[in-house]
Order: sequence, then structure tokens, then C-alpha cells
Amino acid sequence: MNSNTSKKLKNAMDNASSYKQWLEYANELDYLEEKDIWRQIDDSNYYDSALIRKHIKKIEKYRNKKDLLKLESVLTESLYRNLADITNSELYQSAYSGTKNIITEYLDEIEKAMNFICDYDVPEITLQEKLQRFKQAEYVFGKPALMLSGGCSFGIYHLGVVKALWEQKLLPKIISGSSMGAIVASGVCSRTDDELDYFFAHPENIHRKALKILHPKKILSHKFIMDTEQLSEHIRHNVGEYTFLEAFKRSGRILNITVSPTRKRQKPRILNYLTTPNVMITYSSLASCAIPGVFPPVLLKEKNKSGIQIPYLPTEKWIDGSVHSDVPMKRVSRLNNVNMFIVSQSNPHVLPFITHKRKKGVIPFCKHFVSSIIHAHSAEMLELARDLSENTAWRPLFDKAYAIARQTYLGDINIQFPFNLLLYRKIASNPSPKDLNMYVRIGERATWPQINSIYNQTRINYIFENIINKLENRIKKNSD
Repeated sequence: MNSNTSKKLKNAMDNASSYKQWLEYANELDYLEEKDIWRQIDDSNYYDSALIRKHIKKIEKYRNKKDLLKLESVLTESLYRNLADITNSELYQSAYSGTKNIITEYLDEIEKAMNFICDYDVPEITLQEKLQRFKQAEYVFGKPALMLSGGCSFGIYHLGVVKALWEQKLLPKIISGSSMGAIVASGVCSRTDDELDYFFAHPENIHRKALKILHPKKILSHKFIMDTEQLSEHIRHNVGEYTFLEAFKRSGRILNITVSPTRKRQKPRILNYLTTPNVMITYSSLASCAIPGVFPPVLLKEKNKSGIQIPYLPTEKWIDGSVHSDVPMKRVSRLNNVNMFIVSQSNPHVLPFITHKRKKGVIPFCKHFVSSIIHAHSAEMLELARDLSENTAWRPLFDKAYAIARQTYLGDINIQFPFNLLLYRKIASNPSPKDLNMYVRIGERATWPQINSIYNQTRINYIFENIINKLENRIKKNSD
């Protein structure tokens, strides 16, 4: 293997301008390092290849025989997201361009079988009954969700993550955001597909000025640093004036925003079109950015039946939900029936402790070991500090610090802002046009290595979606 050629290809991948270009270099590198041979060999310690091969043969056999009963039976067993450990992250860390070919073969066979059942007419089963069966199976299988973390200015990189997924038709319909992630999620979920295409094609239209430091006198009197009106203008320009339900009806995407009440010992809440359909997205995003001491708490507003904005829960104000739950997987899962989480993580205080986790070797292992010890001990110390500071002015501060230390910041598939100390000087600054393009490109390049994993792990969801659309169109056509 030519090490110089390998190094050049890796550098070319790091500087690729599109996923297509990145994939071309990845395929070349896999060939050079003989990872393409690894992909062709079924066996691996990371999953049960024999079970996958067995399912492929069964599905193919019953499909060719047109034995619907047995085909449905084996499909029911196969439609399990982690059957035989095929979602094991280790399977996506050996080759750059993809995983074992047998996994693609298995998913191909499932798609053929599901479409066969959809298209094969059985006199005893009406189209409506068949539609209901597929909808029930889809519900049991669950759906993917994209979680966008907080991260101050680093959170702008979420735009690149969303863009990369959108271009590959892999953007989940369920999107959650906290702090800056809430603003990005709001902008995405309030736009139609055509508007989203235009949005990514014209980044020059993005309002970039979100942060404005108040005059020192106002800081002393108001007890917060940043101008909330400036942030509000930024959100309104990039998101629009919609309620959660209006945004869902426009885009078909389910927006989830995390906020926390200011009252003590209250848990964060998820705002979406199910829990708070008439609440305004702009105020929700503003509240999700309201870090104590930086921005003031926010009174949420909703639209009444006349379309007039009125206070929502007038006695309650809300703050940044990421303090207690940056990536609220449990709550989002319960509300939206989620079975898999893609987490885009850009929180500055988290990045030093997670960037190394997908890497192999002695140095990444040592970093992981040390960071795990620091994380565990810091949580224990903060818990002790909470107990000792009971009934003191310090207790709220220790509560927030403890909540941050005890959180889970990673999901099933993780896309991470690369740790770069030099960029930390830009952490609380408005991006220039050059910076905006840089953040978007960082997000795209961080996402491309995960595209194959995301595609394989969400493919069945999109098969369900296409089949359900197909059946609904057939029913509509027959009724016309």
C-alpha cells in the first residue's frame, strides 16, 4: 500500500466540495487499502452474518413462490432495526465508503418483499386493509429523529448537517433542537420542501446577526449580557411567524424544542405540534436560547382562535432547555415513537470529551479513559456540592452544573463538530459570510462519513413511507 497516496486521498476527502466527490475518494482509498475486500466478506465478529444470510434466502424463497403468509411472517421477524447487530457502529468504521455488502443485499431483499406485498393483489384483502397493516407495521418499527444540540455560534454548523442529509434525501421528519439547534430546527421545519431547496441554494439570505452585547449600565440593571431584541429579530427573519401546528402543516416535519421553566425543581418540556400546537415557534426558540445571565427568561405566546397572539401560561417564564436536557431522547421518543437518534453535537463544553470516541488506537483509548474518569468524578463532586449547598444562594448554580454533567450527549449515530481550539475565539460572535460558509462546510464534511450508516439504518423507514404513499394514491385514484 502506498502511504503517500493514502495520505493524499484522506486529505482530498477532508477537503471535498460535495458528497459525490467525497465518496469517489473514499472508494479509491478503500480499494487502495483493500477495504473493498473486507466489504465482500460476510463474516465479522461485530454481527451475525449467518442469520442475515438465512433471512435473505427465506425472503427470496417465499417471494418467488408468492407465498404471502410465510413472506409476511419472515418479514415481521426481519423488520427489527438491530437484527443480528447490523447497526453496530463498528461495522461502519472499517471501510470509508460503506459496510458489508451482505447488509445492502439484505436491505435490498426486504425492499423487494415489502413492495411485492404492496403490489400483489389479494381478493380477500382490500387496499384499505393493506394500508392499515402497513401503517401498523410502520408504527411498531418506529421512526428516526435528528437531534440538534446547543453550541452558541458553533451551532451554525447544524445547517451543514441538515443540508448534507437533505441533499441525500435522508433528513428525518422528526427534528429536535436546543438553543442554537432550536433556531436551525425551527428554520428547517417551518419551510416547505421548495423553500428549503431555495434556502440552501441562497445562504446569503440568512440573517447572521444574533448577538449584541448590551451597554454596561444595562447589564448591571437587567442582570443579563445580551440584547434579547437582537436575537428575536434574528429568529423572526430566519424562521417566520408560525405556530408549531402551522409549521407542521407547511413542511410535514415535526419540530421539537426543549425549554425549562424558571421555577425550581421543574423538569424541561418538549414543545411540538402535539403538546403545544398553538404556541409560537419564535418565542419558543428564544426561550431555548435563554441561558441564565446571558439572556432573560421568556414568556411564551400562542395564537388564539382569532389569530391574535396572547401569553401562554402567563405566570410562567422559560429558559434554555439544554441546561437540563441538550438532547432529550427519552421525551422525544415517547412523543414521536422514535427508534433511532441521529445526534448533531456542537456544544463547546462537550466536544473535548467526545471527539475521540469514534477513533481507534492507543491515544484515543487513553483520551476516552481519562475523559470518562473526569466526567464521573465531576458529576460526583457536583452532587456533593448540591447537598452541601442546600438552602443557600449557590444551590441553583450547582443544580445547573450537575444537570449538565449528568446528561447524555450522544445518540445511535453521532455527527460531531470537530474540536479545534482556534475556533473557540468565535464561539460568541456573529458569523461573517465567510464564517457562515465555513460552518456549513464543516457540518457537511462531518456528515458525509456517516451517510452510509444513516442510509442503511433509516432505509426501511423510507420504504414504509413510499409504500404508504403508493397505497394512499391508489385508494384515492380508485375513489375518483
